[in-house]
Amino acid sequence: MELVYKKNQLQTTIIYGETFASQIKSASFEPKHLFLITNQRYYDLFSEKLIQLFDDKQELDWYICKNDSHCNNMNELESLLAFLADFDQQQDFLFLGVGNEGVIQLTNFLHETSVLNSNCWLLPLSIQSLSKSLITEVHIELKNHPVLQSSVLAEKIIYDRTLTSDYGEGKLVDFLVFIRCSLICSHDFLRMLFKNYSDATRLNQQSFNGMLDEMIGYYEKDGQIIDQFGHLFEQGFFETTNGHLLSGHMKRFLGCLLQLLWSQKVNQFSFHYKNFIIWLIRLGFPVDFPEQILVSDYVEGVLKCVDRGEKAALLKGIGELDRMQKPKTEDLLATVEQYKTILEEIRG
Repeated sequence: MELVYKKNQLQTTIIYGETFASQIKSASFEPKHLFLITNQRYYDLFSEKLIQLFDDKQELDWYICKNDSHCNNMNELESLLAFLADFDQQQDFLFLGVGNEGVIQLTNFLHETSVLNSNCWLLPLSIQSLSKSLITEVHIELKNHPVLQSSVLAEKIIYDRTLTSDYGEGKLVDFLVFIRCSLICSHDFLRMLFKNYSDATRLNQQSFNGMLDEMIGYYEKDGQIIDQFGHLFEQGFFETTNGHLLSGHMKRFLGCLLQLLWSQKVNQFSFHYKNFIIWLIRLGFPVDFPEQILVSDYVEGVLKCVDRGEKAALLKGIGELDRMQKPKTEDLLATVEQYKTILEEIRG
């Protein structure tokens, strides 16, 4: 499957349903210098396989990032630029980003802002990193906050399911992308997710490939809002003393749940939130709000971000966006307390 994706006067070609190897066979890279940027994990898994796909005469080099999904940071960018400084600057480069969402952003940013003459392809290795490759705004972070931004889409985005890990925590992280799509864009899509992925067994056994068309369509329409849903509430955990008790993915997941509950509390729309949480527990999502994180400390952390000018998407219903809004202190306190109460009721 091949389609043209357009967003903010930019466009890319998305290829999925076929292997990266088949794409390589039909492409000519001469006389470009191939420069692959990837995470350590994916280098260990796929470097030999990828090297075999390219011509032996092809100039090819690797830059290896940490496995962190926030590897699109100032330190990594500085190291990457220092590494590139040793190469002939007059060459034509093809930057190929292979890996997680941090690598996707780092590769795109490098292509768009460096003085090198380059093309850019992306090989995202999860639904989460695929979704990030569809966002035109790419960031470089400092202390988990964006400090540099550029607008760009890669020339090609190739999603090869045969290279992805389709189980465990990665499957939950990917499924959250579809949940965010449903919350912003379509209640019917959420009903379909609930029907087709009713428990952890069905979630782990079934592929997500049949939903890629809809996901890409939702991102073409509302990608930035989908991508940022939960972000403000996620950032509150980075600002608290014991925020380290939650993984990066867990911070984002709880951020989404709290933003949804905050929207329902503010706009009083009908939605069976408790049943929604019960479903997520059946799927295997860890929903607990750590006892070591004080509600007051967390709310203060969110308000720090609000003071920096951040807002959150307020829903007026599932699949219905109201507006961007700064949460109020009293609403935040009530939301977190209600969330903890709902968990206590579920646990009995």
